[in-house]
Amino acid sequence: MKPIASLASLLLLVSKFALGETFIGPTTPTNRLLVASNSAVIITTTLGNFTNSTQVVLGGSPIALDYFAPLENGGSYALAGPAELVFSNAVTITYYAVTNSAIRTQFIANDPISISIASNKTMHLFGVPTTVNASFSRSGSFVSFALEPNRPAEFTGPGALALSSGVFPPYAKFISYYIAEDGFALPDQRAISGPSGSFAVTVEKSADLKTWSPVLMQNTSDPVKAFYRLRIER
Repeated sequence: MKPIASLASLLLLVSKFALGETFIGPTTPTNRLLVASNSAVIITTTLGNFTNSTQVVLGGSPIALDYFAPLENGGSYALAGPAELVFSNAVTITYYAVTNSAIRTQFIANDPISISIASNKTMHLFGVPTTVNASFSRSGSFVSFALEPNRPAEFTGPGALALSSGVFPPYAKFISYYIAEDGFALPDQRAISGPSGSFAVTVEKSADLKTWSPVLMQNTSDPVKAFYRLRIER
């Protein structure tokens, strides 16, 4: 068994609830969707016209996005700071701000880049706002494919994920991801996967103490009163 202190630290992380916020655009000097350093936003709702009207600022440089796909079927986007999303049209964006986040955002130009994934590590990619050219390679074998909006993906190492935007300046693209084993709790998911060999702690919810389910990015329209329990396993 792991020391109780290890479980206590996991439960402390679980207890840090993220607060939802809604941004109503367009972007102005006094109305901005900013992401601070050492933090990230997880976007759960996108409403409005995003065609040829969205930019992302990474590293202080504004990047035009050729397309920003609206979210579908309960999907989510993520963006790690320091960054900003800029909208020239009227839009509504609902998001959760996460501090001390394990989420990373990678800028992607037309020239291919490669992200290495270590053995027994799993990279979880959030949905991409627009199609990204990609391939995954391991031990001399590889497969090419496209990362598509509203289709999150995971890759387990050892291996390398190669990415290219397929567009030229002033356009570019980005992806956001986290390494599952680093330990990370999504807003309203309350699930943490620790380093290999440690415990995974999942918070489950029930309205009747009979049917239990993990709390997975649920909306705030859930019942105000509900029961929660912890499931601890290797």
